[in-house]
Amino acid sequence: MFRKLFIALLVGAAACQALAGQPCPEKPADKREQMRNLELGTKVRDQLEASGATVAYVARAGIDLTQYGLVYSHIGMAWRDHPKGRWFTYHLLNTCGTSESMLIDQSLEDFFNVELFTRDALVAVPSPDVQMKLLNTFFSPVAPTLHERTYSMISNPFSVLYQSSNQWILEVSAAALAPENAIHNRLQAQNWLKSQGYLPFKARVGGLLAFASKMFSPHVRFDDHDDEERSQNLYATTTADSVLNFVQRLDSGLARYPLKN
Repeated sequence: MFRKLFIALLVGAAACQALAGQPCPEKPADKREQMRNLELGTKVRDQLEASGATVAYVARAGIDLTQYGLVYSHIGMAWRDHPKGRWFTYHLLNTCGTSESMLIDQSLEDFFNVELFTRDALVAVPSPDVQMKLLNTFFSPVAPTLHERTYSMISNPFSVLYQSSNQWILEVSAAALAPENAIHNRLQAQNWLKSQGYLPFKARVGGLLAFASKMFSPHVRFDDHDDEERSQNLYATTTADSVLNFVQRLDSGLARYPLKN
């Protein structure tokens, strides 16, 4: 009986993790999966080319989030004229099996060539003026200064203790959208997000699941959340949708293109 409970807890923890990143794949994708992932990456590339954008958000569906009413688990930036090649992505990933993260450049195809729950993808193209702001911020020395290596997949969007993949995208986007030179560190980014009414996603995580996550997942932490969240089992976190919803409030020209393979 305990074994069944333990397995159920770990399955639930995986769903919790997916709110802010891509979990370590249990096995490499087989050749058929790799081919379909490549086809999805090609669809995304074609959409990016057709948009005429220089930079855009891209998102993927790494795990089942239907219980939260969500599709996309992980978001990154795609840069058309990246020095390493056309349409390379820039995003934050958890170092597998650890409590740390790193920033990586990755081809568009590799971004999608992971173990996916569904082959749903999203391209979100900001207005031209906002594209230039994002380009100047994400691909400059500012972006690494907003990176916190200590990782939590359910990090509090208004705490500097930890950081998730989606939270880094949110904070660098804040630095791009805020008045010039207003943001130089994570605390300034979070204060500005508060002042602009950023709404984090509220994830319901039961007490037993939270305990199991703390015990068995070094990349899931809860001590950056307050007593009210813990008492309600309702934790504020950053999702791909909450990032884009915030950006769209400030950039009405943001266009979203959902894709599926």
